[in-house]
Amino acid sequence: MKPDYEQAATKAIETLIKHQIRSAPVSPLPILKSMDGVFVVTYDAMSEISGQDRQCVISMFGEKNQDAFTTVLMAEDKPRYLVTYNQHLSANLAQRALARELGHIVLGHDGSLPEDVRNEEAKCFANHVLCPRPMIHSIKALGIRVTTEVFGSLTGCYDHCLSCMRRLPAVHVDPALNRIVKDQFTDYIVNFFHFYRSIMLHSDGAAVADFGTFMEGYEE
Repeated sequence: MKPDYEQAATKAIETLIKHQIRSAPVSPLPILKSMDGVFVVTYDAMSEISGQDRQCVISMFGEKNQDAFTTVLMAEDKPRYLVTYNQHLSANLAQRALARELGHIVLGHDGSLPEDVRNEEAKCFANHVLCPRPMIHSIKALGIRVTTEVFGSLTGCYDHCLSCMRRLPAVHVDPALNRIVKDQFTDYIVNFFHFYRSIMLHSDGAAVADFGTFMEGYEE
């Protein structure tokens, strides 16, 4: 079974629209906290609630889930989600971890799909939520090179997210959805453009890698 990257990307764009996200960096935490049937708690808080040592709590979720983990519970035939995360992570790592867990929830992952498929879909969702392609295309349309410096200032993700995006296959998202997201980010894009023109053009970009073609191959 192969991951459904197209569905993951589409759900990410729909999430941005539903929650009226208009600027970056995109923070998944408020989105998670606003969702019905989702309870979010830190590893420290879980340690206090359970009376277990914090490291014991973290080890319960396995070596692969040191940043965040989602537990699915059933109540009255409806799924309930407990998202536990490490609040001591850097802002960037916490952002990516919570975006991934948000993806698991929005995509309805309940354990019925293979783990590798679930993880790939959740990572794809996270990339499209944190780095909305309509927003990045709009920046490129203004003639701004997408360098690591620009990418980091624009999305807060820097090169780690960029490298993940480049590994994903090309996907198609309904152009109407992309236009809505583009419109939502219009003010942010304009402000970023003025910021770039007034400050970043005067910085030393000689050591900044140019990733200007990383968006090629993606349908919009």
